Amino acid sequence: MYLSDTKIRELIDRKVLLNADVSNIGQVTYDLRTDGFFIDGNKRTEFELNPGDSTFVSCVECVQLPSDLTASVLLRNSRIRQGLSLDAPLYFPGHGTRLFYRVTNVSGNVIALDRSKGIAQVAFQHVDGTVANPYEGAFSDEFDFSGLAGYSDIYAGELKKVENKREEVEHIESRIYSNILALFAIFAAIFTLVNVNATGLSDEISTVRFIALDLLIIGGFLILASAIGALLARDGSKKSYLPLILGIVCIAAAVVLACFEVAGIPLLL
Repeated sequence: MYLSDTKIRELIDRKVLLNADVSNIGQVTYDLRTDGFFIDGNKRTEFELNPGDSTFVSCVECVQLPSDLTASVLLRNSRIRQGLSLDAPLYFPGHGTRLFYRVTNVSGNVIALDRSKGIAQVAFQHVDGTVANPYEGAFSDEFDFSGLAGYSDIYAGELKKVENKREEVEHIESRIYSNILALFAIFAAIFTLVNVNATGLSDEISTVRFIALDLLIIGGFLILASAIGALLARDGSKKSYLPLILGIVCIAAAVVLACFEVAGIPLLL
């Protein structure tokens, strides 16, 4: 059962709801004021929330709940229509803390947040009976934002798994781009070789020059493929130097053949 406005006023007088402003009392809720926004552990007074992004919000108000009362943080109607979504815990009997919640932008627009405009409200509910063991968890007496608090070690492995999966996806994406560009380079090399060879046959150039020109083209495209792989390779990933080595060998062989041709040295071809 939700407490009415008169009962919420009593909670303020009894220091159950701290740092409160009586003008913010509604029919069955109290409009919370924003203290700050937490981005990567840093507190800010204003923030632009991009679509899909989230931020933790700390309130000016704190609670010191007795053993027969819970508190729920709810999103204001106007903010729901704006495109925000709110997640917050149920604050248990015996919990003493600043009120925190997380908002997520589920709209397609950037939403500017600051401390001057309210986002959430809190409602209080009576517990049927008295709780034997009031809350004494990891987030007791949390008046400054503590992130995961005592759960950091518990969830560290899960967070690391997510990070590893993200790196795997990025690696796959890089390989896809590299393979696509490599295929383009192969098709371009084949087209160039066919075109050059057709022209060479019609011009009746010597066999040595013919082979040297082909080796030069192949070497150039091998070096291009190596450069593409190096540009798209992620830091710390294994790089293949085989295309580069083969490209240099092909170009060197082409230069040697060209020198023999110019010098008039006969080759057994």
